Amino acid sequence: MVQQMMPMDIQGNAEAVASNRKQYKHIGKLKDSNANVAIVFRTIPDSPKDALVFGPKFLDDINHNSFQKVLESDEAQGSFELGTVLSRRQFADGTNMLAFLHQGNFLKKIPTDNITVTMGAGTTGEVNLTELNKLIAKERGVKVSELAVEDPTPAQSKTVEKKDAGKKKTTKK
Repeated sequence: MVQQMMPMDIQGNAEAVASNRKQYKHIGKLKDSNANVAIVFRTIPDSPKDALVFGPKFLDDINHNSFQKVLESDEAQGSFELGTVLSRRQFADGTNMLAFLHQGNFLKKIPTDNITVTMGAGTTGEVNLTELNKLIAKERGVKVSELAVEDPTPAQSKTVEKKDAGKKKTTKK
């Protein structure tokens, strides 16, 4: 006799199935299309009413699996912004995750009022990203515009040539 591991009648047990789903931060959906997105940065410097998101479904299987492991990691779940973690992590081929998403044009600037953050199963745990940002800003005692994380990538040193009385000087900034 085969014992049933999970109820096959999802209709009758939808609440039980939904309650077993794990809740993850940094996940949302677009209001207009209902497409699932990963919220990389909830706000953008100089553009606090916009967020940077991407659709994980557009990654190939290998990169999607690598991304999913990072998203579900304790480090990502404990971070303020997913993008700061992605800036430190690599895909299986050694490519930096955040740089890959940026250079591959995966990241999209979307108005925060068009993003619903899904914090649980069903619609009871949903909140508009604009409202969530306001709550976080109030809790931290800052403006929404001050929530934006500065560039998480390491600063690149630039070599600048200066001419001083006919002599060339090379300095690093």
